[in-house]
Amino acid sequence: MMILKIKLLSPYTRSGRTEDHVLELKASTISVRDLALYLSSEWKDRLKHSLLDDDKLVNAEFAVNDRIVSLEHQVKDGDRITVIPYVGGG
Repeated sequence: MMILKIKLLSPYTRSGRTEDHVLELKASTISVRDLALYLSSEWKDRLKHSLLDDDKLVNAEFAVNDRIVSLEHQVKDGDRITVIPYVGGG
């Protein structure tokens, strides 16, 4: 079992403000991609926008313990995960 600290940044939060949450999972490790799939499925009441696009591709950046990581990165018990929106413009 593992406990993760999840920080959601706007625009993903319903309140529009940064929110910190605690997530308990039965697994001992999970990839960032699988975590995004889990959150999009199980946290619909907490997320204003899905972390997946229409093609089920992850549409956010993730930092684990303040470092940007790949979707294949394995998170473990006690990690702090920040969900960061992609920023575009021109």
